[in-house]
Amino acid sequence: MSVEKMTMMNVIGNISDVDNVLKDIILSGKVDLVSALSQIEDNSFVFNVKDENLEKVIDLNYITSFSKDKNYEELLKKGEELESILNMKSNYMESNLKVDIDILKASDELSSIYEEVKIPSEELKKAQEELVEIEDFYKSFSNIRDINIPIENLRGLSHFDFRFGILSKEDRIKLKKNYENILAIILHTGTGKEGEVYLTIYPSNIREEMNRILRSLNFKEIQVPEEYKGTPIEMVKYLKAKKEKLQKDIDALERKLSNLREIHQDAIISAVNQLKTKEKIEDIKEELARSNKFFYLSGWVSKKDKEKLGEILKGYKDMLVMFKDETDLTPPTKLRNIWLFKPFESLVKMYGMPSYNELDPTPFLSLSYMFLFGAMFGDLGQGFILLLGGMLLGRKNKVFGGLLGRLGLSSMVFGTLYGAIFGIETILPALLIKPFENINTVLVSAIFIGIALILISYIYGMINSVKRKDMEDGLFGKEGLAGFLFYLCLLILIGGNLLKKPILSMEVGVVIIILCIAVMVFKQPLTHLIKGKRPLHGEDITGYYIESVFSIIETLLSMLSGTVSFIRVGAFALTHVGLFIAFETIGHMIGTTAGNIIVLIIGNIVIIGMEGLIVFIQGLRLQYYELFSRYYKGEGREFKPVNIK
Repeated sequence: MSVEKMTMMNVIGNISDVDNVLKDIILSGKVDLVSALSQIEDNSFVFNVKDENLEKVIDLNYITSFSKDKNYEELLKKGEELESILNMKSNYMESNLKVDIDILKASDELSSIYEEVKIPSEELKKAQEELVEIEDFYKSFSNIRDINIPIENLRGLSHFDFRFGILSKEDRIKLKKNYENILAIILHTGTGKEGEVYLTIYPSNIREEMNRILRSLNFKEIQVPEEYKGTPIEMVKYLKAKKEKLQKDIDALERKLSNLREIHQDAIISAVNQLKTKEKIEDIKEELARSNKFFYLSGWVSKKDKEKLGEILKGYKDMLVMFKDETDLTPPTKLRNIWLFKPFESLVKMYGMPSYNELDPTPFLSLSYMFLFGAMFGDLGQGFILLLGGMLLGRKNKVFGGLLGRLGLSSMVFGTLYGAIFGIETILPALLIKPFENINTVLVSAIFIGIALILISYIYGMINSVKRKDMEDGLFGKEGLAGFLFYLCLLILIGGNLLKKPILSMEVGVVIIILCIAVMVFKQPLTHLIKGKRPLHGEDITGYYIESVFSIIETLLSMLSGTVSFIRVGAFALTHVGLFIAFETIGHMIGTTAGNIIVLIIGNIVIIGMEGLIVFIQGLRLQYYELFSRYYKGEGREFKPVNIK
C-alpha cells in the first residue's frame, strides 16, 4: 500500500542482440524506458570502467540514435491487406514475442500468397461494384417500365430533350400548381420508394430554363446509360439476367477466397505477428542509443524486480547491466495496493498520479470513500444489487466492476446498521440507528466525520511535505503544521462554546490562532531565515503580503465551508429514506397490492440508478475538493513498462 521504490537500469550489449534483448524486456513488463541518448549526453549513464569494458567506453565517441528500419512497413501493410481481403484478424499476444523473427521468410510467404489472392480479390471487387451499379439501374428501369417506348427513340428526337426523374409528394404539388407555366410534356410513369416517377420532354432550345425549373422542384434524375436500348421492360429483363450472372460469379469468387483463407490462414497470421513484433521493437529502439558495436539502454525498474531482470539479461554474451539508485531524474510512480484498494487507484489517477516522493492516497481514499458512500446510501437490498452488478460488470471492466462491488458491500454494511432492506425499515432491526428517526444525530455525526477526515488529511499533507523536504509548506503553510493547529484550535474554541464546556481558554486559543496566522503570512521569510537563505523575500514584497493576507481569508472560509460541507453525508442518508417514503406513499394511494408492489419496484430502480449516481458523485466531490486539496498534489508520472499493446 505504497509507491514502489525505483532504480535506474543501464544496459550495454552487442548490437546484434538488441532485438532479442528488447523482446525479453517487453515480455518481462517491468521496464519503463527513458532516452539513453539523453542519459549519456547528461553524463548520467554510469558504469564500471574496467579493462573488459574499455571498448564500450571508446565506442561512446560514436554514439548516435537508432535509425528506424522501414523495410518491414510495406510488408506489414501487405499482410494487413491480406487479412482484410480474407476477412481474418491476427490474434496478437505476448506468445508471439517468443517466436524468432524471420523477416525474409515472412516476406517470401506473404508475397507468394498476395499474388495468389490479388487476382480473384480484384475480380470480386469489380463484380461487386458492377452489381451495385446494376441494382441502381434495375430500380430505375423498374420505375419506368410502364413506358412502351424504346429508349433509343427518345434519344433520336431532333429538337427535343428528355429526362426521367423522381419527385417527392410536396414537389409534385408545386409542379401541379405551375403546369401552365412549364413549356414541356410531363408524364407520370410510375411510383417508387423515393417518390413519384416522371418523364419530361421539352424543346432543346429551352434546356437551361428547364434545368432551372427542375432544380427548383428537387427533381432527382434517373440516369439512362447510352449502352442501354429497347423499352424499359426489356431493359429490366436484361438487367435481371445480368444480376443473376454477376451474383453467380461473386459466389464463385467468394468460395475461392474462402478456400485460400483456409489454406494460408496460419501462415498469414504468423507472418503478420512477426512483423508487428518487429514494428514494436523498432518503435522502442527510438529510446535507445547505439555505437558501431554496442547498444545502450536506460529504464526505470522497481527495486524488487532488479534480480529478476538481471537473471533475464545475464544470458547474453558481454552484456553489462548496472543499477543506479541516485539520479537527477524524478522516477515514475508505480502504485502497489492490496486487492481491496486496487480499483480505487482509477479515482486517484483521475485527479492526478502521485509523485514519487508523495504518499499514495489510495488506501485513505478507499476506506473513506466506501465509508461515505455506505453512510449516504445505506440499504442491505439495494447494496446487494450494486454488489451483484459489480460482479457482472467485472467480467468486462474489472476496475468499474470492482468499484461498484465494493461500494455495494459498504452499502450493505450500513443498511444492516440502519435496518433498511429495499427501503423497508420494518423487517430488520437497526443495529446502530434509524436515520429518519434521529435527524439531528445524523447531521451532527456527519460533521464530526468530516472533521475527522479533514484532520487525517492534514496529517497526510504534513507527511508529504516531509517527504518532499518542503519546510515552507510543511511547517508554515495553510495545509501544514500551522494550518493544522489553526484549524484544531478553531474547532476547540467553537466546540467548547457550543457545549458550554471550555476545553481551552479563549485567551490562549486566540493567541495560538494569531500566532498561526502570523506564521502563515510570514512563511517565506521564516523559511529563508531558518535555511540561511537570502534575500528573505522574493522581488515583489508587497504583492507577496497582499496575497498572503487574502490567502488567510480564503483558508478560514475553506476550513468552515469544508467542514460544513460534510453535512451532505447526513442529508443524503435522510434523503435516501425520504425518497423511498415518497414512493411508498404513491403505492398506497394506488390502493391495490399489485399496484403498490409495482411502484415499490420502480422506486427501488430509480433510487439505485439516480440516487446511487448522485451519491457516487457527491462522495467523489468530498474527496477531491475537501480532502485532496489539503494534502495531495498528484503531479507524478505513471510507471508505464514497455509492452506489446
